[in-house]
Amino acid sequence: MKLSEDTIAVLKNFATINPNLVFKPGQKLSTIAESKTVMASADIVEDFPQEFGIYDLNEFLSVLSMIPEPDLEFFETHVLIQNNLQKVKYFYSNPEILTSPSKDITMPDAEVGINLLEGNLKRIHQASAVLGHSDLSIVRTLGPPEVYAKIYDAKDATANEYTLELSLENPVPNKFNFDFNIANLKLLPGDYYVSLSSSKISNWTNSNYPVEYFIALENTTEFHA
Repeated sequence: MKLSEDTIAVLKNFATINPNLVFKPGQKLSTIAESKTVMASADIVEDFPQEFGIYDLNEFLSVLSMIPEPDLEFFETHVLIQNNLQKVKYFYSNPEILTSPSKDITMPDAEVGINLLEGNLKRIHQASAVLGHSDLSIVRTLGPPEVYAKIYDAKDATANEYTLELSLENPVPNKFNFDFNIANLKLLPGDYYVSLSSSKISNWTNSNYPVEYFIALENTTEFHA
């Protein structure tokens, strides 16, 4: 088996969420943060033949990059990563000692849906880095701009703020603020449809690749009936 560039990109992204990964038989990869605040899943073209655990996903990816055009052959205790000149016998970890999703998440009804283009996500991350703030809120107020993303410091009302005007996909009259720790937004590049629920969970679906994320909202989230 050879891994596609898309699957390598997914694995690199998942390594930022959780340093280990349990591969399941089939064509789907899933991971969950140790904090349980982020869960992600992706459909892939490869069909893995068995379950196995990788303790250090970044190390595993480094081994793959060390061998040009590697072919993967799976055995009971290890995977053989090889080409015509080189090979690495890479041993699995016990899946029972690794953190992996125990079940799929069922997204509750979402009151709000927005499209976030890749460019706007880059602007949000850039503002967070420049201002040094980790708080992101998707806000609807009664005044213009009606809906916007805000980067701010939740612990300091006098700190500098950044806002970016957004548009709703399902216009609602309610006031709301859906609050995130921006460190949880570990997303593959692309445009996203974001579903926001007052149950303090959000779903981010990538428009360019079959990957989605469930990201917990902060307790300060409010949706006014």
